[in-house]
Amino acid sequence: MKRAFLFAGQGAQVPGMACELTSPRVKELFEAAESVRPGLRALIESGTPEELSRTVNTQPAMFAADLAYAIAEEEKSGAPCAACGFSVGEIPALTYAGALALEDGLRIIMKRAELMEKVCSRAGGAMIAAVGLSPEQAEQAAGECGAWAANYNAPKQTVIAVRAENEAALLQKITEMKGRGIKLKVSGAFHCPLLGDAAKEFREFLGGFVFRKPEIPVYANLTALPYGEGDEAADLLAKQMCSPVRFTQTVQNMLAAGIEEFAEVGPGKVLTGLVAKIRG
Repeated sequence: MKRAFLFAGQGAQVPGMACELTSPRVKELFEAAESVRPGLRALIESGTPEELSRTVNTQPAMFAADLAYAIAEEEKSGAPCAACGFSVGEIPALTYAGALALEDGLRIIMKRAELMEKVCSRAGGAMIAAVGLSPEQAEQAAGECGAWAANYNAPKQTVIAVRAENEAALLQKITEMKGRGIKLKVSGAFHCPLLGDAAKEFREFLGGFVFRKPEIPVYANLTALPYGEGDEAADLLAKQMCSPVRFTQTVQNMLAAGIEEFAEVGPGKVLTGLVAKIRG
């Protein structure tokens, strides 16, 4: 049976995630991560939900936790034949697939988090899940409220990035359209044009790293197609910051490629639930 790993994204974080995993490979992972980001293990083990929800902390914590869960799943049930990561999960997915060295992957995610934290502190904003609306309806609601469709999660769930001053109007519009608006546990409006300048700076930073061809296909959020290597990979990863996550299309493409089973690697089962909705 062809199986893929789904690397969880920001919003799934919980204190103590992955701390129950005790294999030697997981221990080596955390030791290597600690050498690049001192205090990371303590943050994951005993950080408060508020500390973990800060983008600058969330992203490196999710990187380490996702990889730890991937190691544990591989040791339990075998290696996958493909992978994808949701938003920030794309970087641990690429690292797991051998496109990036572990330390490089963590340095990249730390820079991404730093840049996104700066935008959040300056521009604020929120991510609102429009549940019960079609993608077209969600795009209409976003357009009428000066917001952007940011995550195409499932046929009836699209996350919208919105400025703080337009948040109430967007929630009201979603309700008027017979949908339900849910504010996500993130600290800003991501995957939208507000991050355009940050994405350009991130691309310059990525120029200092070597991207190898992944050992298994890793599907990109930007295109819903597998990554290549080198400059193409850096371009995709940078543009992902300010562009929508096309998760629905990604899962559909993976199913069309013969993937039969998905294993979520990360805390929680959010992506597992979305796959079920996509499959219908």
